[in-house]
Amino acid sequence: FLGGAGERGLEIQGNFVKFTAIGVYLEGNAVPSLAVKWGGKCAGELAESDDFFADVIRGPFEKFVRVTMILPLSGNQYSEKVSENSIAALKSLGIYTDAE
Repeated sequence: FLGGAGERGLEIQGNFVKFTAIGVYLEGNAVPSLAVKWGGKCAGELAESDDFFADVIRGPFEKFVRVTMILPLSGNQYSEKVSENSIAALKSLGIYTDAE
């Protein structure tokens, strides 16, 4: 089943341009497995919980991520943006230095 979805894009000349759509699919037994620990929590609590997402990633069920290109990007363009975003995330956590 579709466990979550989103889109990624860039701000270009004041407009948000979507480049990729992402869907995260989980095996049917994901809900009962996660409900043991997370049952009764509201969507907002789950969305804010790093532990919940870690449990989704590590859970004993199959996962599948589908990335669909909406607009074509070259491999270089895509990898440059992924690298840029990764560096920004690591810097915000204080675990990226110029040595990297």
